[in-house]
Amino acid sequence: MIPRRTFITQAALVSATGLFAQEQKHSHAASNGGQIIEIGKIEAELVARIGEVSLNLTDDHDKNFKATGYSATATVLAKGNQQKTIELVLASDNRLAAKYDFAIDGRFRATVVLKHEGKEVDKGRYNLDIKK
Repeated sequence: MIPRRTFITQAALVSATGLFAQEQKHSHAASNGGQIIEIGKIEAELVARIGEVSLNLTDDHDKNFKATGYSATATVLAKGNQQKTIELVLASDNRLAAKYDFAIDGRFRATVVLKHEGKEVDKGRYNLDIKK
């Protein structure tokens, strides 16, 4: 018989592992060199460059997702552990983008909230290298 404490600990680990796998689920490389996270039913690839960030949207079949009516808010960890907010707007058929003017220490870490017609769809957390 498994002690109750061990059983509860194992159940919590299995549950947490499942949630992490669900958030990170995708089976292909990022075509633009960014990081892909599923936000709702949309695969969203975040690409960070010095002074610019973009979010490329595709469906679950790797086809470009029509981004009309979509926007996003990225809360970014800037230099000195300050939180900065970036508003991404439609830049092309399946891409949202914005410029930013603050320094980043190390990796680009952001929580992105995807919105459709102003209403939150879902969010994803990113941690990626800044492309030159």
